[in-house]
Amino acid sequence: MSADPSSGMDGTLHGHAPLPPPGVTAHAACTIVFPGQGAQRTGMGADFYAEFPLARDTFAEASAAVGEDLLRICAERDPRLHRTEYTQPCVLTMEIAAYRVLVAEYGVRPVAFGGHSLGEYAALVAAGVFELADGVRLVRTRGALMQRAVRESEGAMAALIMPGIADSEVAELVAAAGAEVANDNSTDQLVISGAGDAVAAARAVLAERLPELRFVPLRVSAPFHSRWMRGIEAEFAEHLAACAPRTRADRAVAVTSNYTGEFHLPETLAEHLVRQISAPVRWTDNMRALLRSGTHRYEIGPSAPLSKFFATLGAPVTRIATVGDLRALPIQASTQSEHAKSAAVTILSATATQTGTERARAAAEPARATPPAGETGVLTIHRRTAGTPSLRLFCWPFAGGKAAAYTPWRRQLPDWVELCTIELPARQRHLAQTPIRRFTDLVDASLAQVLPLTDLPFAFFGHSLGALTAYEVARGLPAGVEPRALFLGGVAAPHLPRPGRLSGLPDHEFIAAVGHYGGIPPEVRDTPEVMALFLPALRSDFEVFDDYRFAPAAAPSCPAHLFGGREDRQVATTQLEAWRDVLPGLRSTELLPGGHFFLVEHREALLGSLADKLTAVRPDVVPA
Repeated sequence: MSADPSSGMDGTLHGHAPLPPPGVTAHAACTIVFPGQGAQRTGMGADFYAEFPLARDTFAEASAAVGEDLLRICAERDPRLHRTEYTQPCVLTMEIAAYRVLVAEYGVRPVAFGGHSLGEYAALVAAGVFELADGVRLVRTRGALMQRAVRESEGAMAALIMPGIADSEVAELVAAAGAEVANDNSTDQLVISGAGDAVAAARAVLAERLPELRFVPLRVSAPFHSRWMRGIEAEFAEHLAACAPRTRADRAVAVTSNYTGEFHLPETLAEHLVRQISAPVRWTDNMRALLRSGTHRYEIGPSAPLSKFFATLGAPVTRIATVGDLRALPIQASTQSEHAKSAAVTILSATATQTGTERARAAAEPARATPPAGETGVLTIHRRTAGTPSLRLFCWPFAGGKAAAYTPWRRQLPDWVELCTIELPARQRHLAQTPIRRFTDLVDASLAQVLPLTDLPFAFFGHSLGALTAYEVARGLPAGVEPRALFLGGVAAPHLPRPGRLSGLPDHEFIAAVGHYGGIPPEVRDTPEVMALFLPALRSDFEVFDDYRFAPAAAPSCPAHLFGGREDRQVATTQLEAWRDVLPGLRSTELLPGGHFFLVEHREALLGSLADKLTAVRPDVVPA
């Protein structure tokens, strides 16, 4: 085993377990583990923040709880990231943001949780024991108290790499030197802690008695998980007690305790968390307890030291440290149905002339869940159901938007609506793909994905660029295949004069121009590291938007409904109303409060209106 001397306060040496090879199946039921302090790195969580609204909400919630902009500390070269008081809430927030994405977007269903030192708090938040706000406040206090317990440089810690050497023999020699075991990390790694001279004495005796043992000093400022921490336990207990009214201790039975090595009991939760500060981390016992669930394991954190520890027990772990790591995960049944997982059938523009028999044959072709890296123009459709669907609602993203922007809609739509959100190439799990840059390619790729799913009645929704896409895909469908309804929002009628091209502007001018639409969250726009991740998708989408050219052709005759924002500075009401010229089935125009992104600012009002209009075209409704 190789050691990394850059390990942090919790005494974990940072190994990196490889991702499973493509095709390895992830289980919906799983075990989740979280590393602790020392796993932090500059930029952690910024890619999740840029890609997923759920991650942005998580950072905002945690930042509000502690009164600090945790995203900036994580994303920028901020020295506070390595100060214990800030490190702990930053690591926990990044881990919970990634965890929430994994659950919401990939359908995992954890049955057990574990975490190393600080990571135990992330596990408790993930399990629902603590609210996120309480969790980040607790670990910030914990970090400040731990740092304050001992004057800097009075203590020391070291990792001992000891393959084939008995723990008991090492522990006896360490204790004789006046130090103590702080972490039992794996079958061949211990971490020791104590006064600087005691750790130095332990090093000397170990070198003499066990020359094959490797001694790795850790860059820490105090002897954590040792008796030196006992003086802060009473004060920390008071902070835990303040959270008690909101704590769901009954849920702690799914989380392992660093103090005991077994799963928590509700009645001893607070006591054992207090004792965890000064007691050894019994991580080897934690791993063995977690392995009893027999489920697949994910390590969620800025880096993956725990995967290496599990490897000593012959237990593989899938790491989730970046959005790129999500690419290896298979699509779960919660996001796509089993009979047509993101069907990437090559139909393209030829579909307009196919017969019903030819379409049925194409739909029956084998589907690919994840297109090969580098493939151009293949969309993904994430499908979410809450009951037995009788109608599908396809939602196209706005420029720079992700399918995840529509994920919350599932909770507010009727159970009989299957939500089908469109993911453009080079987004989220498919970052290695080549983005679409021409509008006709976007329509062709959309037709290829949608046609196999027209076996059920369906409707289209699109906003801004997505509205133009939904309209042109509806126009491109074969004869006899038509949406039950078409919902378009936030875009001028397609036959009107086009605005000036934005996609060719230099970055700073492009960001300023696009900023007038109001769709870039200020914390993304004002954080260069995050904006750099957000910019490529936004620019490629505006290339598509700039490429659009209206051509006279038959329009869909289905009922159509328009939505706009009363304060939208980009699309005037007259420009919205001009859709009447090209939509013979137009039934209504509805102006909602808000600007261009009224669909985010006033989601409930929009979805209430959508639900009513979908009910009117529900296929199994018997007219009165």
